[in-house]
Amino acid sequence: MKTIDKHIIRDILDEMHIASSFDEDGDLMIVQQADENFVYDVAIYILVNDNRLSFFSAAQGYEPQGNLLELANRHNCRKNLPTAVVRDGNVRMEYSYLLDEEVSREYIRENCLGMTLSSIWHGFMHLERED
Repeated sequence: MKTIDKHIIRDILDEMHIASSFDEDGDLMIVQQADENFVYDVAIYILVNDNRLSFFSAAQGYEPQGNLLELANRHNCRKNLPTAVVRDGNVRMEYSYLLDEEVSREYIRENCLGMTLSSIWHGFMHLERED
């Protein structure tokens, strides 16, 4: 597949049995539900623009203890995916792929969607973990 759009990504999410919706701006949105490992819902926005597949996420109501920049930097030293950033006084997890070459649907499903969605959840879950 040479070009992607949000409808293709939504079809792949459906194949993966991951519920998604479109927000008021037309962007794909997934909500990972809180559980015993991380007690906050994580909202993930997926944008597709010019074959760039981007993920932006926030944990609703989550207020990490400590200096947010230090937490984000420590996370980014431990992990390449996703990138922790501080925006508007909150930690966010972000990541992007440029898919300007031919890739398979399986590549998008496994490497772009599956790995990134899991990594975002774990990024929030382990953000405050001491090394």
